[in-house]
Amino acid sequence: MDEIDFIILKELMKNSRVTFRELAELIGMSVSSTHKRINKLLDQDIIQRFTARPSAIALKSLLVLIFGTSSAKSLEAISNELGQHECVENVAIVSGKMLYISGILRDISELQDFSSFVSNTAQISEPTVGIMNIPYITTPEPLTTIDYKILKTLNKDARKPVTDIADEVGLSAKTVKKRLDRMIENYLVEFSIQTKAQHNLLTGFHISLNEGTDINSKMQDVTEKYGQNVVGVLNYSNIPNFFTMYIWTRNIQDSNKVNEELQNKGFKDVIPIIFLSSNYFDCWVDQLLRTK
Repeated sequence: MDEIDFIILKELMKNSRVTFRELAELIGMSVSSTHKRINKLLDQDIIQRFTARPSAIALKSLLVLIFGTSSAKSLEAISNELGQHECVENVAIVSGKMLYISGILRDISELQDFSSFVSNTAQISEPTVGIMNIPYITTPEPLTTIDYKILKTLNKDARKPVTDIADEVGLSAKTVKKRLDRMIENYLVEFSIQTKAQHNLLTGFHISLNEGTDINSKMQDVTEKYGQNVVGVLNYSNIPNFFTMYIWTRNIQDSNKVNEELQNKGFKDVIPIIFLSSNYFDCWVDQLLRTK
């Protein structure tokens, strides 16, 4: 996998329905070459699935990340056990016998029970529980029954053509496109992809700041510094002076270089981690679509 593949993956993570032509213009390649690149990523199982879900904004749900060192002997077995919980979306195994558990909660009332389940099942004695910051956006209207029908057919095949969606839900292509455009415009839907972490070098950094530091400016600084290699930079409403950054690098030497640079930026602490594998699971949001 090279830099062009990563750019394609990053764009598909943001919007898995982006057109081949839009991707081709972005990477400076022909549409046919771009198509071949995506097919190769699919054949190599780097891209596992193109997904569609109601967004956290639409559902008013809570996104949480729980991580810590596990005392379990088989992290893969624990990962599958964790995935049986209806709120678990993803479990990643990272360096240092750490587990990363991403969850989607219906609301804050589920946090304590979910955290206890994860801590006990993952055998993490001192877990860190982070509530991801999501921008507050007022939407003009909630998802409708028609919207849910459209998302149901796109749930595990988000790149499905509008004409195919229209045939499946019994609507005109014009109506389907109008509903999709409205959902996208109002941040009611998340079109993304599921990928295999072990097929590329994904490095995470836990970055702690000194008291009084402007976290937003520091997050912006590292985003600009590492630009196209940044997968995401996240901060957490319940953990002050702390954020995580995830980047793609070509090899371990590049990861070490980034680590050295971050260590010299005056942060209170920087802890690097390497993602070894990642497993996705159907959660209550996917189950919700099946009932619509």
